[in-house]
Amino acid sequence: MKTFFGFDDWVLAEADRCLGCFEPPCQKACPASIPIPGFIRAINSGNLQYAAQLVRQSNPMVATCGVVCPEEVFCQTQCTRGKIDQPIKIRELHGYATKFEKPIGKSKTNGQGRVAIVGSGPAGISCAVELARAGIPSIIYEQSDHPGGVPNSSIPEFRIAKTTVDEDIEYARNLGIKILQGSTVENPAGLLKQFDAVFVATGLAKNKILNIPGESLPGVITALPFLEKARAGIAEALTDKRVAVIGGGNVSLDVAATASALGAAEVHLVYRRSPKEIKVWQSELAEAQHRGVMIDYLSAPVEFVADGRALYGVKCIRMRLTDEVDSSGRKVPKEIGGTEFVLPADLAIIAVGLGSSYLPEVKANPDLSTSMKGVFAGGDWARGEGTIVEAARDGKLAAQAIINYLKDKLK
Repeated sequence: MKTFFGFDDWVLAEADRCLGCFEPPCQKACPASIPIPGFIRAINSGNLQYAAQLVRQSNPMVATCGVVCPEEVFCQTQCTRGKIDQPIKIRELHGYATKFEKPIGKSKTNGQGRVAIVGSGPAGISCAVELARAGIPSIIYEQSDHPGGVPNSSIPEFRIAKTTVDEDIEYARNLGIKILQGSTVENPAGLLKQFDAVFVATGLAKNKILNIPGESLPGVITALPFLEKARAGIAEALTDKRVAVIGGGNVSLDVAATASALGAAEVHLVYRRSPKEIKVWQSELAEAQHRGVMIDYLSAPVEFVADGRALYGVKCIRMRLTDEVDSSGRKVPKEIGGTEFVLPADLAIIAVGLGSSYLPEVKANPDLSTSMKGVFAGGDWARGEGTIVEAARDGKLAAQAIINYLKDKLK
């Protein structure tokens, strides 16, 4: 059913609930600083195109974030309306408005330099868009055969469709931004011969490992290749297979939910702490549990065991939490002797974190410059694992840092 504006009924009903706070806490909580009351007022007035323009100006990855941004971590947790009844569905509103976005044309250049960007994920795309708005052309070098980074390579299709990510990529291309796919940059310093600055946003493409016996067995794999194959539609069906996922973060939940979607008979997530310590988004936890994923809390793998050459199971040990606290602020788990058990598994997937082996000698600074003059960095490669909206924010901040750098350089 539609309103007289032609909007879905829930959109105006939800927008009408906004209190229009003078100093909106929701906006302060948004890494991209989207003018939340402003775009919601635009929706309420019937101007969806202007609402879309407002959110796009703040977040070049707004279509993607309109689907997968963890609102439970950022804006909606601070919504004043939540103290009265329920927080406003901010993410869903800007995701809806984006569908009515007006096409744009190619941006004009101002002759203030050229920039190379390494990586076409959220940070790279956002940096390129922000530079284009300032009249500075850029070229994005993308190692893979498809742009978009994590949202387009490893987030499960049931969480975000390729067409959604493509909206953000096409927005950048319409500005005149070129993306060179299948282009590997070994040393960004070499690009400074052709460009005035370089932005590195390669993300984290290396899976961390456990370093326990049996890790090289057939049937023991890591998270990223598994998720990438599933996203590309080339993963093997897991019909009747028992799957053990080792981890305790959002990536491990994606892996577990994907294994279930591929037909696994049973999926266990092995996590070494308790439910209180697991650092995941509740929406992803609910998705995994809805798909039948079982979580073995206070358990840790000590060995992958085989029957001949085939994986038979994961030998685990029970854990207890001590009073000692680690750098994350969580209690440190310790093994309980004599509590070993074998969790049957035909496939084990390691999802204990991501890292990078790219440019280990280059250090990123808090201001997004690096130890290599003229080279800037942002996103997960510079900061560590984070969210898409945080990477988009980094891209914007890096673009401004690059603009200031070019002004000084070209004086």
